[in-house]
Amino acid sequence: MTGPASVLLIGSLKEPMLAYVNQKLARKNVSAVNLDFQQPHGACRISFKIGNCRTPPFLKVDSRTVPLETILSTYVRLSHQMTTASDEVERAEPILQHRALVPHLLNVLPGLVVNPYEEASGNRSKPYQQMLIAKLGFNVPKTLVTSHLEQAKEWFEACRGRVIYKSISSVRSVVRRLNPEDFSRLEHLRHCPVQFQEYIPGIDIRVHVVGTRVFASQIETRSTDYRYPDQESFRTIRALELPMDLQEKCVTLTEGLGLALAGIDLRKTVDGEYVCFEVNTSPAFPFYERHTGQRIGEALVEMLCRGTP
Repeated sequence: MTGPASVLLIGSLKEPMLAYVNQKLARKNVSAVNLDFQQPHGACRISFKIGNCRTPPFLKVDSRTVPLETILSTYVRLSHQMTTASDEVERAEPILQHRALVPHLLNVLPGLVVNPYEEASGNRSKPYQQMLIAKLGFNVPKTLVTSHLEQAKEWFEACRGRVIYKSISSVRSVVRRLNPEDFSRLEHLRHCPVQFQEYIPGIDIRVHVVGTRVFASQIETRSTDYRYPDQESFRTIRALELPMDLQEKCVTLTEGLGLALAGIDLRKTVDGEYVCFEVNTSPAFPFYERHTGQRIGEALVEMLCRGTP
């Protein structure tokens, strides 16, 4: 090896999650290289050489030269963070600048990538990702994606009035119950298809998978979407030990989606079954850490320093 080992961080250090990981790497005295495509145009200079060169392949970020063989792993955070008064939430918005370069760069980088570009793009289409989740063995809610008013009404009747709706893309939206008073607005479906799902009562569980380690949080609330509890509702979050077979199933799901880090949204039904709603491919987990005391960030940094899940 021609230099000290390093971890490559792709994204802005102004983004809370990337800054969080960078701080933890610094405490472990691990060299971090930041590649920030969100800087003003021209402020970020990057080049990399491969092939028949006199020197081994290397990546040059501004004035720093990093031999590719010294990169243990790469952590990618290509999203902006939104904050509310009560919570941190993720909003998956891809970088616009240098967008075409990112997947090509990730394909030539050695070591572990958290997460690979194509695999991390899996939740840009929630219906597509839901099909993959079902193929990998999880129960998923009955779903209708439509731009037809009458189909939405028929779906409402078929589900006996127990329906929620949310966006199709990875852009964050508040999950809400569909009520008859909403029917007057269904004519807008012709302009934008919406995802309708059968409402499944039960207890929400957020599972963070880091390599082969599993951290589960149980959330109890009266709100339809626990991320946005209203003033009259409540929310309690605590660490939860999942059955071993379910832990293994979550790891298999993560691996099956080509991910090393994932935030899996489950709900445990009144019958004790588990339903998977979606998998966040770039989860912001410090919010759950603060409530549960789980060391998800430590597990992520340890994995990045190992360079393997």
